[in-house]
Amino acid sequence: MTAARPLLVARDAELAEETARLAAASCGELVRARELSAPAWRAAPLVLLDAAAAAAGVAGGLPRRRGVVVLCRDPTPELWRVAFEIGADQVIALPAEETALIELLADTADTPAQDGRILAVLGGCGGAGASVLATAAAVLAARGGSRALLVDCDPLGGGVDLAVGAEADDGLRWSGLAVNAGRLGASALHEALPERRIGSGAITVLSCDRDGPSSGLTPEGVRAVLAAGRRAGDVVVCDLPRALPEPAVAALREADLAVVVVPAEVRAVAAAERVVAAVGEHAAGPIRLVVRGPAPGGLRMADVARAVGAEVLTGMRPEPQLPALVDCGGLAARLRRRGPVARAAQHVLAELDRCEAAAR
Repeated sequence: MTAARPLLVARDAELAEETARLAAASCGELVRARELSAPAWRAAPLVLLDAAAAAAGVAGGLPRRRGVVVLCRDPTPELWRVAFEIGADQVIALPAEETALIELLADTADTPAQDGRILAVLGGCGGAGASVLATAAAVLAARGGSRALLVDCDPLGGGVDLAVGAEADDGLRWSGLAVNAGRLGASALHEALPERRIGSGAITVLSCDRDGPSSGLTPEGVRAVLAAGRRAGDVVVCDLPRALPEPAVAALREADLAVVVVPAEVRAVAAAERVVAAVGEHAAGPIRLVVRGPAPGGLRMADVARAVGAEVLTGMRPEPQLPALVDCGGLAARLRRRGPVARAAQHVLAELDRCEAAAR
């Protein structure tokens, strides 16, 4: 389901006509109005205001929201003050910055009514199985009819495209993505990356490189990719290394939920305690544990939660066939619907939904 059309509220007739022309070339028609109303303010995927409309919105006490842009010819200190007070994401000067406006408008053409959700998954120790759980969560989201964006933030992890089964697919890896501090168009990102259709959904993969440095994997690149996925309504799943370099920290600060996979072993629990403490310094959302069996010493999930200092979301029983499933074509086509990993991933996605609903 797509959202309503972008809303343009402008008393400057010349600026309004110029904006409408740019919209016609990118996203189609705008909804145009001379005055702001609360229902239109809430419903529009993108709100474009001139200086007078922005000032009127401030005077009217409209609540802050994402997706507000103030348009002008030449920004002034007063305009910046009004833009700040209304909570605008950007101030765009026309015609000098019309490319930025075109990109914004193009994004709204496929923007769903609901923002996407961002999940971060990492291991509490080496070999915990975080990449497999992250991949399984993305695959199940796609099987459920969503578009999933699986983002590999571990340059030493071997490439998450192998876990999906997309290692031979055409498309960019991190080395081909140069973002810096720029903004990525969601549609262009999806078109550039390897994609697998799964039922009525799809999984798009941004993997690290195996034949050279993943040069595009920077904090700015991660933020831009995650923002594009959120705008597109994707279920964004980030596979993070437990050492938490700067790109991984950037992902944690954007994530709605962080999940740490912990084997039910004493040494793994000791390591996970330190990982969870480090994650807690940066995570924007709650931290949950997935405890992976078996438990050779009889550790219970309550013991793990107490020792690590985080809530256990679910357990994950062993799945002996899993390595063969990954090696023989990846999880996109071979993940067992009723297997232990799939069931754990279902719990993770349900918790992600709860976190997103609570944040509204």
